Amino acid sequence: MNNLKKKTNMHFNVSVCICTRNRPEDLHKALNSVERSTYPVFEVIVSDDSTNDDTKALVTSLFPFVKYLEGPRKGLGANRNNILKNITGSHVLFIDDDVILNENFLEVVHQKLTQYAQQEPVEKLIISGIENKNGQLVFPGEQSFLGYQNVSYKEGDRIRTVVINSAVFPITLFKDTLFDEKLVYGNDEVDLTTRATQKGFKIILCPDAVNFHYPSEINRDYYEPFHDATRIYVTFKRYFATENNKLKAFIYLPYALMYASARNLKYQGLRSFSNTLNTFNKSLLFIKDFLTVNLSL
Repeated sequence: MNNLKKKTNMHFNVSVCICTRNRPEDLHKALNSVERSTYPVFEVIVSDDSTNDDTKALVTSLFPFVKYLEGPRKGLGANRNNILKNITGSHVLFIDDDVILNENFLEVVHQKLTQYAQQEPVEKLIISGIENKNGQLVFPGEQSFLGYQNVSYKEGDRIRTVVINSAVFPITLFKDTLFDEKLVYGNDEVDLTTRATQKGFKIILCPDAVNFHYPSEINRDYYEPFHDATRIYVTFKRYFATENNKLKAFIYLPYALMYASARNLKYQGLRSFSNTLNTFNKSLLFIKDFLTVNLSL
């Protein structure tokens, strides 16, 4: 791999990290795109939660420069942390296995970091680009009260979220801030970045840095049952712990559960009962475990 090298003199050694599960064809395309990067990639790490050996065979036979890891098979949060244990670069880019790294993405991010390095410590800066998702541009969005990332930032706003497939993190963030391993799928990046900004990290928007996302249908049946529950849990956790507004958290929780129930009923009719029960059970279990640890109940 011509663009993979051990050292740069820019203090921007990027570890490109890909968590994958049963998508060898998508992963193949993602790894090919990493090879085409115009900025040298320091290392590539794949953590594999697959239920068969197809992905392992692909990586070991066709991509010898990739560091292959067996995943913990506990969901996306645990899989991301599995990668973090093995990173040796100065910066981290997580891309999904169905994402194509734009050839100039890292080059554009490096230029942005160089610009800000004159006035701020680089080890405290997170750069978020944007995502082209099947032709639609996706920008970071602040969470609404209910936890949906649909509130547009205005000029001058403090940015507290990222587009995970286009976000470059300093490795210093992960010395004491990891992904929540309760999060099997969804909202893990919101939980991470809201905690990071609370600790003094700054998110810089770089709309010229664009990666391409072509969401795969594979694994959707595995991930879907967790989506609403993780949003409710992450938002409760944000209010309760990150923002230290416990009253807001306990006002939010019943409202969010009722909203999820009404929304499921509206779009799924009587078939919504099992989905609603699943959301309630998972949300409350996550929150109970969280409170048990944080309140020593």
